[in-house]
Amino acid sequence: MKNILCLLGVLPLLAGAQAVEGDAPPAMRHCQVVFDNGARLAAVPLAETSEQQMRGLSRRHDVRNGMWFAFAQPQPLRFWMRDTWQPLSIGFIDAAGVIFQIADMQPDTLDIHASSRAGVAALELPRGGFAMLGVQPGTRVSLQHCQ
Repeated sequence: MKNILCLLGVLPLLAGAQAVEGDAPPAMRHCQVVFDNGARLAAVPLAETSEQQMRGLSRRHDVRNGMWFAFAQPQPLRFWMRDTWQPLSIGFIDAAGVIFQIADMQPDTLDIHASSRAGVAALELPRGGFAMLGVQPGTRVSLQHCQ
Protein backbone atom coordinates (compact mmCIF):
# COMPACT_ATOMS: atom_id res chain seq x y z
CA MET A 1 0.00 0.00 0.00
CA LYS A 2 1.31 3.44 -0.89
CA ASN A 3 2.43 5.49 2.02
CA ILE A 4 0.09 8.44 1.91
CA LEU A 5 0.42 11.43 4.18
CA CYS A 6 -1.72 14.32 5.02
CA LEU A 7 -0.66 17.87 4.92
CA LEU A 8 -0.26 19.74 8.14
CA GLY A 9 -1.65 17.08 10.28
CA VAL A 10 -4.54 16.37 8.05
CA LEU A 11 -5.71 12.83 7.66
CA PRO A 12 -4.12 10.01 5.70
CA LEU A 13 -5.94 9.40 2.47
CA LEU A 14 -6.01 5.62 2.68
CA ALA A 15 -6.12 5.02 6.40
CA GLY A 16 -9.43 6.78 6.94
CA ALA A 17 -8.32 8.07 10.35
CA GLN A 18 -9.84 11.32 11.47
CA ALA A 19 -8.55 13.92 13.88
CA VAL A 20 -11.03 14.97 16.51
CA GLU A 21 -11.15 18.57 17.63
CA GLY A 22 -9.97 18.82 21.20
CA ASP A 23 -7.63 15.81 21.03
CA ALA A 24 -4.29 16.59 22.62
CA PRO A 25 -1.57 16.66 19.98
CA PRO A 26 1.24 14.15 20.40
CA ALA A 27 4.37 15.51 22.08
CA MET A 28 6.84 16.73 19.47
CA ARG A 29 10.45 17.73 19.36
CA HIS A 30 11.25 21.17 17.94
CA CYS A 31 14.26 22.00 15.79
CA GLN A 32 16.06 24.88 14.19
CA VAL A 33 15.79 24.77 10.38
CA VAL A 34 18.86 26.14 8.61
CA PHE A 35 18.99 27.03 4.90
CA ASP A 36 22.21 27.35 2.92
CA ASN A 37 21.34 30.98 2.07
CA GLY A 38 21.75 31.87 5.76
CA ALA A 39 18.03 31.96 6.65
CA ARG A 40 16.98 30.17 9.84
CA LEU A 41 13.73 29.20 11.51
CA ALA A 42 13.51 28.51 15.24
CA ALA A 43 11.29 26.05 17.14
CA VAL A 44 9.87 24.22 14.11
CA PRO A 45 7.82 21.19 15.23
CA LEU A 46 9.19 17.87 13.96
CA ALA A 47 6.56 15.31 12.89
CA GLU A 48 8.37 11.97 13.16
CA THR A 49 5.63 9.48 14.02
CA SER A 50 2.72 8.55 11.79
CA GLU A 51 0.33 10.01 14.38
CA GLN A 52 2.19 13.33 14.38
CA GLN A 53 2.28 13.31 10.58
CA MET A 54 -1.45 12.56 10.30
CA ARG A 55 -2.33 15.45 12.61
CA GLY A 56 0.30 17.88 11.32
CA LEU A 57 -0.96 21.45 11.49
CA SER A 58 -4.64 20.67 11.04
CA ARG A 59 -7.21 22.50 13.13
CA ARG A 60 -4.74 25.22 14.12
CA HIS A 61 -4.98 28.96 13.59
CA ASP A 62 -1.32 29.58 14.44
CA VAL A 63 0.95 27.88 11.90
CA ARG A 64 3.70 30.51 11.88
CA ASN A 65 6.47 28.03 12.85
CA GLY A 66 5.41 25.57 10.15
CA MET A 67 6.20 21.87 10.52
CA TRP A 68 8.94 19.49 9.35
CA PHE A 69 7.80 15.98 8.31
CA ALA A 70 10.60 13.40 8.51
CA PHE A 71 10.50 9.96 6.86
CA ALA A 72 12.88 7.02 7.35
CA GLN A 73 13.17 6.10 3.66
CA PRO A 74 12.93 8.08 0.41
CA GLN A 75 9.40 7.73 -0.95
CA PRO A 76 6.79 9.55 -3.01
CA LEU A 77 5.16 12.10 -0.70
CA ARG A 78 1.50 13.11 -0.91
CA PHE A 79 -0.19 15.78 1.19
CA TRP A 80 -3.62 17.36 1.36
CA MET A 81 -5.22 20.17 3.37
CA ARG A 82 -8.38 18.69 4.87
CA ASP A 83 -9.17 20.45 8.18
CA THR A 84 -6.19 22.76 7.72
CA TRP A 85 -7.44 26.30 8.18
CA GLN A 86 -4.50 28.38 6.95
CA PRO A 87 -2.99 28.55 3.44
CA LEU A 88 0.43 26.89 3.34
CA SER A 89 3.41 26.30 1.11
CA ILE A 90 5.20 22.95 1.14
CA GLY A 91 8.79 22.18 0.20
CA PHE A 92 9.74 18.60 -0.66
CA ILE A 93 13.28 17.60 0.38
CA ASP A 94 15.48 14.82 -1.02
CA ALA A 95 18.01 12.58 0.76
CA ALA A 96 20.80 15.11 0.05
CA GLY A 97 18.87 17.80 1.97
CA VAL A 98 17.93 19.77 -1.14
CA ILE A 99 14.48 21.28 -1.61
CA PHE A 100 13.46 20.00 -5.04
CA GLN A 101 9.89 21.27 -5.26
CA ILE A 102 7.73 23.96 -3.63
CA ALA A 103 3.94 24.14 -3.93
CA ASP A 104 1.26 26.44 -2.54
CA MET A 105 -1.80 24.83 -0.94
CA GLN A 106 -5.32 26.12 -0.36
CA PRO A 107 -6.87 25.65 3.10
CA ASP A 108 -9.46 22.95 3.78
CA THR A 109 -9.30 21.21 0.40
CA LEU A 110 -8.83 17.64 -0.70
CA ASP A 111 -6.45 18.58 -3.53
CA ILE A 112 -3.43 16.26 -3.55
CA HIS A 113 0.02 17.86 -3.52
CA ALA A 114 2.47 15.16 -4.59
CA SER A 115 6.25 15.25 -4.79
CA SER A 116 7.64 14.93 -8.30
CA ARG A 117 10.13 12.32 -7.01
CA ALA A 118 11.01 10.46 -3.82
CA GLY A 119 11.67 12.61 -0.77
CA VAL A 120 12.74 12.05 2.83
CA ALA A 121 11.18 15.17 4.30
CA ALA A 122 8.72 17.97 3.71
CA LEU A 123 8.60 21.40 5.28
CA GLU A 124 5.31 23.24 5.56
CA LEU A 125 5.29 26.99 6.12
CA PRO A 126 2.61 29.68 6.01
CA ARG A 127 1.92 30.46 2.34
CA GLY A 128 4.71 32.59 0.90
CA GLY A 129 7.13 31.61 3.68
CA PHE A 130 9.73 30.13 1.34
CA ALA A 131 9.75 33.25 -0.85
CA MET A 132 10.04 35.50 2.21
CA LEU A 133 13.13 33.53 3.26
CA GLY A 134 14.66 33.69 -0.23
CA VAL A 135 14.34 29.88 -0.51
CA GLN A 136 13.67 28.19 -3.84
CA PRO A 137 14.16 24.74 -5.36
CA GLY A 138 17.85 23.89 -5.19
CA THR A 139 18.30 25.38 -1.71
CA ARG A 140 19.90 23.02 0.81
CA VAL A 141 18.21 22.73 4.21
CA SER A 142 19.00 20.93 7.47
CA LEU A 143 17.72 20.45 11.00
CA GLN A 144 19.82 21.46 13.99
CA HIS A 145 19.46 21.53 17.76
CA CYS A 146 16.37 19.32 18.01
CA GLN A 147 14.93 18.98 21.50
